[in-house]
Amino acid sequence: MLKTFARLCLVLLLCGQALPAGADDATPLPKRPGGAAPPAGKADPRNRQDGGRPAASLDGLPALPLSAIGLVELNSGFCTGTVIGRRTVLTAAHCVFNDYGNVSLPRRFLAGHGDDGNVARAKVVEAYVNPDFNLKRFEETSEIDGLDWAILELDKDIADATGTVAIAALDRRALKAYTGGAQGFVQIGYGEEDGDRVTIRTGCKVVEAWEDNTFGHDCGSVQGDSGGPDLALIDGRWQIIGIESAEIDTDRLEGVDMAVGSRAFAREAARHP
Repeated sequence: MLKTFARLCLVLLLCGQALPAGADDATPLPKRPGGAAPPAGKADPRNRQDGGRPAASLDGLPALPLSAIGLVELNSGFCTGTVIGRRTVLTAAHCVFNDYGNVSLPRRFLAGHGDDGNVARAKVVEAYVNPDFNLKRFEETSEIDGLDWAILELDKDIADATGTVAIAALDRRALKAYTGGAQGFVQIGYGEEDGDRVTIRTGCKVVEAWEDNTFGHDCGSVQGDSGGPDLALIDGRWQIIGIESAEIDTDRLEGVDMAVGSRAFAREAARHP
C-alpha cells in the first residue's frame, strides 16, 4: 500500500551544525536533469572535479552504523535504505515506482546485508511519499527533486537488532560547510558492488546546495546507491544529512551526484518512530 500525506503537523527539534566563518551563501547554480549514473556493479569512471576526491580516514571515529543500512530489494533491481525507526526505513521515492510510474512496493529490506548474511530482514508493507511526487516529472524536470524520498514500513520491528540512525536537518549554508577531506561526509550504498555489499565513500564534498532541499556532491554514486545515506559526525554520532537521489547537470558542472537533504523529510520521519 502506498500512503501519502497532505499536511505535516508535528514540530521537530532539528539538529544542526555550527557554521564556519564566511560560509558561502551565494545564489546556487541553476540545475537541470542529467544523464543516468553508471549502472549497478560498476565503479564511477567519471572524472570528479578538483582532480579527484581524496579519501578521509575514519580512524579514531565512532563506528559507522552499518547494521542499520541495508539493501532495499525491489521487484526489479535494488536500492539502499537506512533504519530510522522501530520498523521504518528511509530510501528514495523513485524506488517505490516501476518504470511506468506506477506504485510497486519493494519486496524486502535486508539490514546489514553483506558477505556474512543479514543482521535482520523484513517485508515491506507500506510506503509513505509526498503526494506531489511524480516519477515522470522527477525524471524529466528539476521541479520536484526535493521530493525524492520515501519512508518504508516493515512487517515487524527490527531496530533492536539493527539500531537506528538519527536525522540531522541542515540548511543550505550548513551543508556547504562539508568541503571534502577531513571536513567531508560519508556516503554509503550498495550500487558499486551490485548489491552484494556496501561501498563506503569518505571525504565527500558538497559542491552546491539548492533551496529545494537538495545538494550536489562529488562522492561518485552509481545506480543502486539510490536512497543510501549521506552521513556526518554531529555531536559525537553519525547522523543522516541526506540520501542519494539522481545525477544532474548545472551550467558549470556535468554529472553531479544529487542528494535530497534531510530537511525535506525530517518532520515526516519523526511521525514514524
